[in-house]
Amino acid sequence: MCDTNFCHLTPSQENYLKEIYLEVTEKGYAKITDIARALNVKKSSATAALNILSEKKLIHHVPYNQITMTDLGSEIAAVLIRRYETMISFFVNILKLKQSEAAENSCRIEHIMSEKLFKKMTLFYQFTKEFYETNSEYRKRLDTFLTQN
Repeated sequence: MCDTNFCHLTPSQENYLKEIYLEVTEKGYAKITDIARALNVKKSSATAALNILSEKKLIHHVPYNQITMTDLGSEIAAVLIRRYETMISFFVNILKLKQSEAAENSCRIEHIMSEKLFKKMTLFYQFTKEFYETNSEYRKRLDTFLTQN
């Protein structure tokens, strides 16, 4: 990867990269109109963002053609999506937030979280989830605590 800051991407650029990755994974390519629609932005804004991602060698983008990912872009997008999905799972399964609230908070937090924090949170989540699933007393106490607060 470029470095631990994902090639110095802004949160907006990370969102574009994730959306392109999802489109490419589903269809084999992405189109600017689909990206703009999914992110609720104008095509001109999407074009500007795609040009930056292309300059950073994260996507292949030639105007009026299909958009595909570079290996580096795919690798970074997969990490970003894993962060997002892990955080949602933690918020829903452990903290008992509603899916919509978990997704909203995950989208905010994923962009500012250090890799060290993410690794530690993932380990904590895995431990807590396993303990929650195998220890009925812990599950009962945690559920009671979270519903009271």
